[in-house]
Amino acid sequence: MNAWIRTLQRYAVPKVLASLVYFIRDGVKISASSRVQLSGRIRFGRKSVVKPYSIIQTSGGSITFGHHCAISSFNHISTGQANIVAGNNVLTGPNVTIVATTRNYRDKSRPIVEQGYASRGIIIGDDVLIGAGAVIVDGSEIGDGAIIGVGSVVTGRVAPYSVVFGSPAKVIMWRQ
Repeated sequence: MNAWIRTLQRYAVPKVLASLVYFIRDGVKISASSRVQLSGRIRFGRKSVVKPYSIIQTSGGSITFGHHCAISSFNHISTGQANIVAGNNVLTGPNVTIVATTRNYRDKSRPIVEQGYASRGIIIGDDVLIGAGAVIVDGSEIGDGAIIGVGSVVTGRVAPYSVVFGSPAKVIMWRQ
């Protein structure tokens, strides 16, 4: 039954209606050309914005962004059973991917599609900038004030006020 409800929330609700509901409920501006699943498990703080062609969806976990966040164009943010929690003043560049679920694949005697998922969740602190094309994977934790460089892949913990670049992301400097 949950799969049917999730499908209806994602695909049957007109994008304009979902944008209007989020604006009335949360005070967030969501582009009508973005696809944000209409769900009580997805919340935004006041004065946040979701730009065109972004996809935000959940398969059971919650997605929460604080106040004054900006999710740029072509972002993909999704979660399985775990949560994505982002603080206030989080900014993402275009083409950022934040996925809080991982497919199980270790058992070579079974097809990958039959092995299910594991979800640990993602935490993003306050005042974080995530550069264009960055990827934040399941289990990552980004501290307050951190900068994630363009095209970086975050696979674990990022210290507060650090500036990280690369794949995997490594500290290159500290904010003063």
